[in-house]
Amino acid sequence: MIEYIAGRVLAGLVTLWLFVTFLFFMARWLMPVREGFWGGSAWDNYTSFLSGLAGADILRSAARGPLPWTLLIFVFAVGIAFPIGHKLGKYAGWKRTPSGSASLTIGAVLMYTIFPPLLVFGLVMLVSRFTNDQGIGFLRTLFNEGRLDSAVAWSMLITIALVTTAVAAAAWTTSRAQRRVPVLVWALLLVAVPFLVWARRGMLGEVIDILAYLALPIIAVTILVAGEVILVSKVTTEEAAKEDFVFTAEAKGVPDRQVRDHHVARYGLLPMLNKLVVSVPFILVGLMIVEISFGWGKLSGATGEGDPFGTFGYRVPGLSSQVFASLENRDPATVMEALVVVGVVVLVIRLLIEVLHAALDPRILTPGRQR
Repeated sequence: MIEYIAGRVLAGLVTLWLFVTFLFFMARWLMPVREGFWGGSAWDNYTSFLSGLAGADILRSAARGPLPWTLLIFVFAVGIAFPIGHKLGKYAGWKRTPSGSASLTIGAVLMYTIFPPLLVFGLVMLVSRFTNDQGIGFLRTLFNEGRLDSAVAWSMLITIALVTTAVAAAAWTTSRAQRRVPVLVWALLLVAVPFLVWARRGMLGEVIDILAYLALPIIAVTILVAGEVILVSKVTTEEAAKEDFVFTAEAKGVPDRQVRDHHVARYGLLPMLNKLVVSVPFILVGLMIVEISFGWGKLSGATGEGDPFGTFGYRVPGLSSQVFASLENRDPATVMEALVVVGVVVLVIRLLIEVLHAALDPRILTPGRQR
């Protein structure tokens, strides 16, 4: 497995270098705006840019800026959308599910194809209507009072990563030892343990403020991602229901629910991971559209000079704000930094999913596995 991971890391680094090279020369060709920025030859600019990337200057700059907020939205949205979407898609695709699955499929299509700014507008208007604008006002207060600390955001991400790794390792160990632990137990651990850690460290109040502020973007991205997950899970469930092992289990008298939940659902999990690997860049693009939609009008000044929140509600301090503002200001350095960060994030997430896929799929020949 170590050799497999090393190979995937090497392939990812080569892909990142090609992406960075293309990005640099495209930016130099399309954005020759600030003459001082492009001072010197193209080769000198290119090597300087690569040295900054190799020295992690770009990543350190992003870490102090918008990166943790975008990552938090991504982690929570995917973490919510994937299990819920997989479960709903399993119900919709099962051959003995009542006709209500048609409504679920239509709903998933609407979720997947909805125009993100329209979704954002609907969420903001919903909150405003049921809270008499107090809900949006509360979120603006959190932003204005500086209660969104990037250090706390990074601490949240690190805690989630460590807890997820520990729970996954424990689940893998117990499954190898043929010990059955309900999935609900692992899910409760994934949710409860981070909050216990944050409470023990005295940062629970700050965590709640951050989650409250990011709740609407998380809900918006969750809806978009869950729609796709439901549709893919439905198709894989329909295909799995036609496999021979399903007929064999039914012939042995295995209960219908157990066939669906323990045979068909597991069979459809690997295609879902494959789809997630491919969809990561598109999820991040959709996330950035959602982020900028919450502050729509901020860049163009449609809401008046000095208003940082825009038409739809409030500002999401993620990567999208940095990218769009830099494009409007014709700042190639910041644009390239933000896009490189997006590329690195995509490669890291895809690597993690590919390793998880290799661990779950015995058909992938990693060192130590026999044909």
